[in-house]
Amino acid sequence: MRPAVSKRRVLMAAGLAAFLAGGVTGGCSDDPAVATRTDHPAVYAVVETEPVRGQGDAADDPAIWIHPADASLSLVLGTDKRSGLSVYDLSGQEVQFLPRGRVNNVDLRQGVAMAGGPATLAVGTNRTERAMDIYTVSADGQVELALAQALEIDDPYGICMHLDDAGIAYAYVNGSDGEYEIWRLNEGGGLRPERIDRFSLPTKPEGCVVDDHTGIAYIGEEEHGIWRMAAGAGGFEAKTLLDSVESDRLTADVEGLDIYRTADGAAILVASSQGDYTFAFYDLNDGDRYLGSVRIGDNPVLEIDGAEETDGLAVSAVNLGPGFEQGVLVVQDGFNRRPEENQNFKLVPFGSVAAALNLDTTPASE
Repeated sequence: MRPAVSKRRVLMAAGLAAFLAGGVTGGCSDDPAVATRTDHPAVYAVVETEPVRGQGDAADDPAIWIHPADASLSLVLGTDKRSGLSVYDLSGQEVQFLPRGRVNNVDLRQGVAMAGGPATLAVGTNRTERAMDIYTVSADGQVELALAQALEIDDPYGICMHLDDAGIAYAYVNGSDGEYEIWRLNEGGGLRPERIDRFSLPTKPEGCVVDDHTGIAYIGEEEHGIWRMAAGAGGFEAKTLLDSVESDRLTADVEGLDIYRTADGAAILVASSQGDYTFAFYDLNDGDRYLGSVRIGDNPVLEIDGAEETDGLAVSAVNLGPGFEQGVLVVQDGFNRRPEENQNFKLVPFGSVAAALNLDTTPASE
């Protein structure tokens, strides 16, 4: 592994206490777009992953796998849209790499109903093979390709998953031309992909997320906004606009989307506002009310740079151990500095986000 990562592991251990105590005062990078949004509070990454193999615009989208026995052993799957899929531990070290070509986006679900018992499936859009890669993830976190499902979409782009109460998993796959396909992945205890619906947006989509608890899908149209619709076949017909890039909350492109949901019911939608390098938060329990935005600044204590021009993101409310007791926000970093290296992913304690925005992560009383 690269010496820089080992160094950051030592720095994390030495400096995390100072960070959590408020000792970090670093600002944004020198990029002009970030400077225009200093009205948003800054939060800081405490871990960054090893750089991806691909040069230029290569890293794109993460997903979080929770270890079933010890959450501190959880993993981050991250796409390198020039060469394949990487798997990282929570210290940022790469522990596995699958050379699959141009894998653009990734998502996963645990608890999928399979003949041998609940299983974990991950899916990725493979632009090299014009396919949906379907992976299995073992109980100890080993990722293995199970199937490459051919798609009719010309240029597979974004993807997200949905798991219903019966353990049936679905994939929402979109193309760069706006086309969407919804696939049912498993049936009768086996992996049997079947397309169940198609719809399209007028312009390019990418980020999406489905709330498994409510059956609501949130679809990002990059230059327009965030759509809200019922999950499943036919849901697109009754879509409504949750927020628009015409507001002061989102700046095109709308990119990564995910949901921070606690065990006791709090639900917060997180969106990457790529055009101004910020992240917007919405309370899904309170009429999709906007809660505020943050930016990710440079962390001088741990020598980790901030995050700009973020594509994909993932979030979890699970206690992942020291530093991540309230979960983690993982974001792609478009400009990986300190030092200048290929793009990577940054890990931000969600507790710092909650503190910056004065978020109440407990559910509203019924």
